[in-house]
Amino acid sequence: MRTYKRDIHDAAEEKKVLTLTALAEFAERYGYYVVQSLLIFFLIEKFNISQEVSASLVGTTLAMIYISAIVGGYIAESLLGYYRSGLLGSFLMLVGFFLLASTVSQTALYLGLSLVCISSGLIKSNMAAFIGRFYDRSSYDHTRRDFGFNVFYMGINLGGFLGLVLAMSLKDHFGYDAAFYSSLVVSFGMLILLSVGYKIIDKHLLDVTINLSVILKVTVILFVYITLLFFIFQFPEVANFSVLGSLFVSLIILFISVRKSSFTKVFVAMIFFGLSIIYWALYFQMFISLLLFTEYTVKQYLLNSSQILSVVSVTILLFAVVMGKLWIYLGRRNLMTNDIDKFNMAFVIMILSFLIIEIFIYATPGVDKVSPFAFIIGYFFIGISELCISAIGLSLVTKIAPKGFVALYMGIWLITLGIGGKLGGLLSSYFYVPESNVVLAKANISDALDTFVVIAVLTSLFIVLVRKYVNRNAT
Repeated sequence: MRTYKRDIHDAAEEKKVLTLTALAEFAERYGYYVVQSLLIFFLIEKFNISQEVSASLVGTTLAMIYISAIVGGYIAESLLGYYRSGLLGSFLMLVGFFLLASTVSQTALYLGLSLVCISSGLIKSNMAAFIGRFYDRSSYDHTRRDFGFNVFYMGINLGGFLGLVLAMSLKDHFGYDAAFYSSLVVSFGMLILLSVGYKIIDKHLLDVTINLSVILKVTVILFVYITLLFFIFQFPEVANFSVLGSLFVSLIILFISVRKSSFTKVFVAMIFFGLSIIYWALYFQMFISLLLFTEYTVKQYLLNSSQILSVVSVTILLFAVVMGKLWIYLGRRNLMTNDIDKFNMAFVIMILSFLIIEIFIYATPGVDKVSPFAFIIGYFFIGISELCISAIGLSLVTKIAPKGFVALYMGIWLITLGIGGKLGGLLSSYFYVPESNVVLAKANISDALDTFVVIAVLTSLFIVLVRKYVNRNAT
């Protein structure tokens, strides 16, 4: 049986673990948001791909980035451990961004995207699982764990904020390659950080033997999976089957985990995972339909379209610790202690954000462009809603996962983001946003927002119906 080197869990160790993992996620998210904020324009402008196909490819990229977490989780649980897997991911991300920055062909583009996807899968789920295992071995209660994950999530969104703020500006002034090279530099910094940090938090690493057999297994897994990703990007219609395949694999993992838990608890986990899919399908519209709308139909005298997106990250940076303290405060008073209630709050606040944007659109005369304040205010509330589900979801997974399934459950959680991203891309493809027809763009995006609100309302009502069942069986 694999064990940890020492059982140390004081406040000083917590700071080391949170600092290293948050900075690693800062770098990973920086690159992720550079890709996500530029990709749809990159595909349309550099490769002359249609808006509908580009939206589908963006959805595919979102899906594959998060679906890759299941591969990263397997490598961590079975072969390398969480931290070492993140270190490997930082190297692959470096290579991926080099290809994106220097690409002159779709072949290099797809290979670069493939490497970014798998590297993100190796980093994101395993850094979160590493934190979860730290708290498992500590004397801290669940409220302290939620606080730790909010700090971790703040690091994630600092990277996202800088990526969004710089991406479009670098592209406008120096071209797409400059934006991607900036991600390469940040990825190199992450590689150095995790290499140095290896010694700093050595006591919290799993004792695993790294021999030729392990190296060969990891190499074969990565080669096969990167080849699969490359094929999927070349033939996007295959992505639909890969998403279904990842859903099937996730269900298999959940049913296998029943052996170390119970069917009721696993079913509750499935409810949370299902809610996550719906939330992210709506959330990722910011990178597809709503991003196109802000680029073409919103006045940009204050911020460009990518910088408007950064409002979400700024909100999370400013309120992550506040929300973490709020959960602790409410927990001590037996208020809002259940994760299902926090999930419902996320949907309610998202409904409010969509309605605010839609009110601004309706209030804007015919051919006039929409005020950026519609999205600045709307995205502020989306940021608050994200704090009610994402950081809480990461913490939740480490609580409900049976022993030996933490990284795999974390992988499933991230797969729900991937499935949500693909569904978001498909949903977005039904709402065309013309570049030069403001009236039609506003009409189409209003229809889209109506659809998003209806989906969110129905989901919130579902949560109300299952709330008692979930609370009774979640622990």
